[in-house]
Amino acid sequence: MTQPNEPAKQVKVIVELIDHTSKIADVNQRGDLVERLARAKDRITDPQIRVVVAGQLKQGKSQLLNSLLNVPVARVGDDESTVLPTVVSYSENTSAKLIVARPDGAEPEVIDIPMADIKTDLRRAPQAGGREVLRVEVTAAGPLLKNGLAFVDTPGVGGHGQPHLSATLGLLPDAHAVLMCSDTSQEFTEPEMTFMRQAFEICPVAAIIATKTDLYPHWRKIVEANKTHLERAGLSTPMIPSSSLLRSHAIQLNDKELNDESNFPAIVRFLTEQVLTRQNDHIRDQVVAEIRSSAEHLTLAVNTELAALNDPDVRDRLTEDLERRKEEAQEALQQTALWQQVLNDGIADLTADIDHDLRGRFRVIGQHIEKEIDSCDPTQHWAEIGAELESAIATAVGDNFVWAYQRARALAEEVARTFMEAGLDAIKMPQIDAREMGASLGEIKSMANLEAKPIGKARKVGIGMQGSYGGVLMFGMMTSLAGLGMFNPLSLGAGLLMGRSAYRENMDNRMARVRNEAKLNTRRFIDDVSFVVNKESRDRLKGIQRQLRDHYRGIANQTTRSLNESLQATIASAKLEENERNTRVKELERQLNILKQVTDHAQKLAEARPAVS
Repeated sequence: MTQPNEPAKQVKVIVELIDHTSKIADVNQRGDLVERLARAKDRITDPQIRVVVAGQLKQGKSQLLNSLLNVPVARVGDDESTVLPTVVSYSENTSAKLIVARPDGAEPEVIDIPMADIKTDLRRAPQAGGREVLRVEVTAAGPLLKNGLAFVDTPGVGGHGQPHLSATLGLLPDAHAVLMCSDTSQEFTEPEMTFMRQAFEICPVAAIIATKTDLYPHWRKIVEANKTHLERAGLSTPMIPSSSLLRSHAIQLNDKELNDESNFPAIVRFLTEQVLTRQNDHIRDQVVAEIRSSAEHLTLAVNTELAALNDPDVRDRLTEDLERRKEEAQEALQQTALWQQVLNDGIADLTADIDHDLRGRFRVIGQHIEKEIDSCDPTQHWAEIGAELESAIATAVGDNFVWAYQRARALAEEVARTFMEAGLDAIKMPQIDAREMGASLGEIKSMANLEAKPIGKARKVGIGMQGSYGGVLMFGMMTSLAGLGMFNPLSLGAGLLMGRSAYRENMDNRMARVRNEAKLNTRRFIDDVSFVVNKESRDRLKGIQRQLRDHYRGIANQTTRSLNESLQATIASAKLEENERNTRVKELERQLNILKQVTDHAQKLAEARPAVS
């Protein structure tokens, strides 16, 4: 059979292979394989390739998405427009839904809302009934969406303390690509460079969209300067200048030349060639691997039973061989103590390392901020100190999250190696779920205000007069014994000196109290953030531990079940009468022929790559 090159035809062939294999699995009462193949079929027929649109506040993310899809799916305005993650996927009918949290960790509730409501702040939407709104889901029609892309418009990661940074980073492990938006009004800021470094570590398939080129005549110089910044940071991410306004006008006027000038075709080309095609290939490879693995499990059972039926003399040898392989598989399963030990030890080490890393980062930040406090009057510079601290904390949490994600991936690979060393092949790496990797990280709360206020001029004069009053009185009485008046040059001079000394001492004491209060507020803020982040980090790692445990236990159980089925089939074949044996042989030969064709086609599909236009 000639393998088709067109992706659509390949999907049709893959679906046929899944159906044939699933029928045989059902006949052989392998419900686990039927379920596994059903998930593979859903994935190949309705792939959802997630593209996260991220960036700082007011960089044109929502307008970019609206212009790209030619549908108003995201809120646009002069204030902070995107306040909740907005997931946009395909449907012939345009609709909007709120995903609202339920108490006690139950599945979130889906609430339909009018499309017009997405133009408003939905964090406290009346439809939610006072419950937390997790995200907004919008469906619309469009070529990119129909091909399988789903876009996630995220809240801006800039602003006071970068409040949405952790939540946005938490979406990236489950994303297939990132569009990072930065307008051309200025070069990359330090927070932008930090976010890009963190984001591209988690999701390397990315493009930087230089937005609003229609507003800034000097945008070309900005783009070139930003490319230099990327090279210096060791980032090879492509940058695409664009104008959402020109794109919108081009669509309204049906003007191809204006559309080309907006440079949106370059964005579409990136999404089509670098994201859609690549991820479809990846999904196809994973599904084909699932088909081959399931077919191999079934072939083992069918081949064993068929051999036992056709040649009763080899039945005993097959039984012995299967018993031996079953013992080996059980030994491999008993080595779950080994891989589970690797997993448990790895999670324990990872938890300790992540906690130590976070404490180390916070300690350095705290020491730096305390030096800043000691070098200035906190009452005059508290806003700047708070902004610097919150930004540094957000960056530290982001870096810690990225490191945790990388270490979790490395741990998954280490556990997989213990399986392969135990003789279990076809180990598929699990996908670390974003929901287990920080999508629930909460917003970082702002630091408390100082109770101490800047001292005014009148208060300073009062402090000086209080100190000088005692000096004038004391020296006036002493000089009055010499026949001078209470108020004379000596008493007034002494009062001035003592007033100055008292003023300085009072100011020093006051500054010490203010700085101590500022340091106390700083430490309390860092402790509060550390408490929340450490709890979420531990919960996240426990979730990963459960995910890896269930994944690899499922692989081990499937292997053991296949061998058990083969052994039972061999024993059962000895009890069949001649007519039943002949009928069973024909049925098994038919199944084996289908499985052979499935395996051959799957092998050819694995070797073939779809043509990229």
